[in-house]
Amino acid sequence: MEKLALNSVKRTGEEKLKDLRANKQIPAVIYGHNYAPVSVALDYSEFLKTYRVAGQTHIIKLSIDGKNQDVIVHEVQYHPVTGDFQHIDFMSVNAKEKLHANIPLKLIGSSPALRDWGMVDQLIDVIEVKCFPADLVDHFEFDISVLTEIGQVAHLSDLKIDSKKLEVHLSPETPIVSILEVKGAAAASEETPAAPAPATPAAEAPAAE
Repeated sequence: MEKLALNSVKRTGEEKLKDLRANKQIPAVIYGHNYAPVSVALDYSEFLKTYRVAGQTHIIKLSIDGKNQDVIVHEVQYHPVTGDFQHIDFMSVNAKEKLHANIPLKLIGSSPALRDWGMVDQLIDVIEVKCFPADLVDHFEFDISVLTEIGQVAHLSDLKIDSKKLEVHLSPETPIVSILEVKGAAAASEETPAAPAPATPAAEAPAAE
């Protein structure tokens, strides 16, 4: 997995957070095992571009006043009204140490049951794994086209996960997605009146002689 680059400036602690945000900067902190926490500031636009690609599963080469440190995004805080980035937590990465990461689960395909008043219910959005940084993956995929009937459920064991590289502590029987019946669909189907048969045209009266 190719590393992404991102610049940052070390904070002195004297800056006011509201002033940083007003200048289109995001306050952030870097921490990790055997790593003393460091407070930095990021350019808003630059982080946005990087985060769109990296998410929380991609290693970022973060430059701190010119000194590089490998990190991943651990937590993102948003403004409750505007949705703007408010604060970023980075976790330092050591190539020789395993880390914890939340890997997104993406559903692909289409279930035939959707044509029979079914709806997809995704039960898990992310799966926490423990692995070496080099073994990180962007996401897991599950093809819901194999769920052909209402009531069917897919489990964690149905995912293709390399257990030699990725440690998952959830039970293999953990449900990840199911097909539910749309509420009231059956009743609505039964109550829908049949279309009336076309009227038979009346026979014409014989012409008077």
